[in-house]
Amino acid sequence: MVSFKASMYALRLKAAKFFAQRLVPRELALKQIEEDIPPSWRGDEVLWRYVIRHYLAGSGIGFVAPPYTTMWEKIWGVTPIEDLPKYKDLYTFTPYIKSAIDVTANLVTSKGFDLQGSSEQVRQWLTDWMDKINLLEQLRIVATDMLTFGNAYLEICGLSRPQGQEELPPEDWWLKPLDPVHMRVRRDAYGNVFGYVQLLTFPPVAFTSEEIVQFRYGGKSWWFEQSYGTSILRPLLKIQALIDQFEGDMATIVHTYAKPMLIVKAGTAERPWSDAQLTALSEAFANRKVGSDLFVRGDVDVQVVPSLTKDVNIEWWLDYLYRQREFALGVPRIFAGHSEGTNRATAEVVLDEYMSRLRVMQEMIADQLESVLFKNIITRKFGEGTEIPKIKWHPILEMDPETKSKMVTLLLEYSVLTIDEARAEMGYKPRAEAVEEEVPPEVKVERRARRKLVDDITKTLSDQATREAESK
Repeated sequence: MVSFKASMYALRLKAAKFFAQRLVPRELALKQIEEDIPPSWRGDEVLWRYVIRHYLAGSGIGFVAPPYTTMWEKIWGVTPIEDLPKYKDLYTFTPYIKSAIDVTANLVTSKGFDLQGSSEQVRQWLTDWMDKINLLEQLRIVATDMLTFGNAYLEICGLSRPQGQEELPPEDWWLKPLDPVHMRVRRDAYGNVFGYVQLLTFPPVAFTSEEIVQFRYGGKSWWFEQSYGTSILRPLLKIQALIDQFEGDMATIVHTYAKPMLIVKAGTAERPWSDAQLTALSEAFANRKVGSDLFVRGDVDVQVVPSLTKDVNIEWWLDYLYRQREFALGVPRIFAGHSEGTNRATAEVVLDEYMSRLRVMQEMIADQLESVLFKNIITRKFGEGTEIPKIKWHPILEMDPETKSKMVTLLLEYSVLTIDEARAEMGYKPRAEAVEEEVPPEVKVERRARRKLVDDITKTLSDQATREAESK
């Protein structure tokens, strides 16, 4: 029996949904804008004279960035708010971060893809060209840059050319990865990309929009992220700074323990030391090294200053920092060789979510390859109107037998899998079925003969040992 309170709650939900979906007809909305919205809101004539010179039909009327700043951005590019060199340092000098990014990048790209659609001639020509330029290696760089910086850039060499030189035939094109630290996106206030600029030198290098393939990770509608995406390392900046501080503190503590602080008392009230003697003693203790010995007079008293950190519980703090870093990177612990505290159900849920993110990243890469790279090279090779092939990625978790064996063994060691589950993962039958599996009759006879021979030898050796023992 449904209660009256529950019925009223359900009715309110339905009413809220109904009113939330009730949209004013377009004619009425336009009339309201014409009558109520101030004319000055509908356009700045001074600004519009500039914007209209490069206005692209179909751009809409909403801005992704203030029009006044995009006057600069169309020339010098959007200034990123990210500390891109910092991200490069985190990847280069932090082993755990580098390992997590490399694992994700390798899983996304290493299995490769097939081409679908278009004609067999187009697919075969494009496959041969991709093999020639080693596209999968370029995509591994792209995936690494996407995760580290939030975006990646490939220059289509052959399409982009110095002033006055002719465009190369598509067979001679190749791809050049460019450092995202120095790349900027040239856009207008509506989000249209006019091209790119590389600020590595002066004068800068300007590219058109078709000469660069840009890959964004975690793009958003925000001012800067709309053009550059979002690095997975951004949430890590504070956490990693705390981890680095902790490591520095622990290094200081260990060094202090190896060479502890001392309180040195020299002389007595009856026989005080002179200033020269105290200075010499101070220098001797200051210059002592780890594991070294000092010999002093009998009226010198040396006391070790006890450490105030020996009883401090730091395990919970370190676990918290590591857990936050794992959340930010999003790589399951099993891929880093850690599976403690993981059961099968949890591992499957985490792995499924991780595989979903990998497939989304594969689609990000495929979309840009199809819409920019494949479109340019196929159009120039086979002409306008040629169907562009589509990318179909191979399954991510089709591991080679050696790698799969190592992972299954690791899961078995930490009791994430049972023995029969591990056998199933490797393609073997459960133990009970394996014992009773059918074998040819001649094999059964040979096995029984071998077993009887082993039993006879064992019995003979046992009887001989018994007789020798009795005779003694």
